[in-house]
Amino acid sequence: MYNEAATPALTTVPLHIRPAEPADQAFFAELYRSTRDDLLALLADPRYIDGIIAMQQQAQVAAYRDSYPDALYQVLELDGIAAGRLVTASVAGALRVVDIAVLPAMRGRGVAGEALRRLQRQAAQQGRDLTLAVRRDRAGARRLYAALGFVPESEDAVNLQLRWRA
Repeated sequence: MYNEAATPALTTVPLHIRPAEPADQAFFAELYRSTRDDLLALLADPRYIDGIIAMQQQAQVAAYRDSYPDALYQVLELDGIAAGRLVTASVAGALRVVDIAVLPAMRGRGVAGEALRRLQRQAAQQGRDLTLAVRRDRAGARRLYAALGFVPESEDAVNLQLRWRA
């Protein structure tokens, strides 16, 4: 979905976005694990926790494939190092950010912000909105999305649905 060639060469972050490959699966597992502080904090056998995290990741993959069968999976690289993942899909007149995640060690360097700004430019060129969901307890992500002009469209007990209009 994202066409890096269509993006102006001048960016604030030296971010490279490339299609995911089978060789990226180990990185995706590491990245998913890094997002599960809730499970990593359990007082249990580490092998048990590893098993739960692996099952949860498999469930996430299956849910994305079921809900967004044509989704595009991409790797976010900063200075040639895998820093995060971006999953996008076309939905009802909008470009949907299904998932964006950045390794904790790479956060705060503008990776997610730059990826989203590029998606905003792409959506604007296509005359489409950009949508995403964010968990209510993700204060840092919510601040980033607000700074980029995303506004709440609906909400439930866990998530806010946000939309950006060109």
